[in-house]
Amino acid sequence: MNPLQVSVVVPMYNEEENLPELHTRLTRAMSKTGLPVEIVYVDDGSSDDTGEQLNTLLRQPQPVCVRVVQLPYRRGKTAALSAGFSVARGNIVVTTDADMQEPPEVLPMLVAQVQSGAAHLVVAWRQQRQDSPLRVWASRLFNAVLRWLTGVPLHDVNCGTKAMTREVAERLQPWMVSDMHRYLPLIASRMGYRVTEAPVPHVCRRRGRSRFGASRYLRAAVDLLPFSLWWWRGWLVWWSLAGSSLWLTAAGRPVGWLGLILAGAWAGGALLFWLKHGRR
Repeated sequence: MNPLQVSVVVPMYNEEENLPELHTRLTRAMSKTGLPVEIVYVDDGSSDDTGEQLNTLLRQPQPVCVRVVQLPYRRGKTAALSAGFSVARGNIVVTTDADMQEPPEVLPMLVAQVQSGAAHLVVAWRQQRQDSPLRVWASRLFNAVLRWLTGVPLHDVNCGTKAMTREVAERLQPWMVSDMHRYLPLIASRMGYRVTEAPVPHVCRRRGRSRFGASRYLRAAVDLLPFSLWWWRGWLVWWSLAGSSLWLTAAGRPVGWLGLILAGAWAGGALLFWLKHGRR
């Protein structure tokens, strides 16, 4: 029997409307690779019939191996991906979202790039985004900041569709805390792995709705604070904030105290983060 080659990890929350089409398209697309494949569905504590549908899939014969991880309550995308990574058995690990806004048919192309050795991790770059203008603008700003901060020339770091070697997945798993899933390509690059991007089409969500509200922007900013100190430009921003705040405080400007509090919180958060996770 051939060793299992590809694991497709799909985190989902309340995706009962999308699951039948998603599964059909995933199995059809991945079967064309000619490689042994497993699909790992991670139910992130869904409150609809997603769990029942997944159990039904397990009871039926399938053209590819299907495995299901059911979390007892909603823990978020990072935790769902981590749970999927922990049971994935493939030499190549693929992630994609259940909304199919990045068509499942692009996954074999990402797998081929990793299999060829062209990259250790390939992240999809969504073309002609079919999201609201606010989300598109926020994404472009976010990615521009990350390119300036890290020097890694990626345009769509937060895209949920990726392919990577098993080694990269194992090295990344200890960093999958809070909402750090959006920074995984940059962490892999910082570790010394080759990270590239591949343009893919982007389509409108046809069923269901996005579960990510405005709070995700706050979580992204909070996670960015300790993460940014992995690069010298992050330290430059921190020292600029601390220095200007000290000057304003000495000049009797009350706003200087606010800057010092922010700089202290930044440094304290970074210290706690690295003490907890940096040793892994």
